[in-house]
Amino acid sequence: MSAAGAAVAVPARTPRLLGDPLRGALALGTGVSVVLHAQMALGGTHGRGWSVLMGLMAVLCLPCLVALVRPAAVHPAAGTVRMALGTALAMALGHVLLLPLMSGVGGHAQHGTPSAGTVPAAAGGAAHGAGVLLVVGVELAVAVLAVVWLRRSERRPVCRPV
Repeated sequence: MSAAGAAVAVPARTPRLLGDPLRGALALGTGVSVVLHAQMALGGTHGRGWSVLMGLMAVLCLPCLVALVRPAAVHPAAGTVRMALGTALAMALGHVLLLPLMSGVGGHAQHGTPSAGTVPAAAGGAAHGAGVLLVVGVELAVAVLAVVWLRRSERRPVCRPV
């Protein structure tokens, strides 16, 4: 091949996940969400029903994660990022609504003093509540990253032929 032929050839650009830090952060947050849900599902501390639900939540995050890390797409489709946004917000809301269930069921506490029937449940619920709050934080971070990505992609200039 001559030097002139080499100058004309356009080098193939390989899109990388790390090429866009925002995309990388969004994929990382989605991956952390998948891992946290899978860990809770495999832990099985809440029974089979909750483990199946946590497993389904982990599987629900996988399509977004695959679309974000797939090297074939230079820019993930806005629909994928919108789906990640909606899923993250729905999961954050769902986990926040689960928090009262984990604080102890079966009694009523007044003025910061747990009732006699809820002391063991509340002690275990506090540890699980911290894990749920971690998941809520991750989901909200994913939602914020998705919103920023969507806003940024709307402002990108579109190249049009003259």
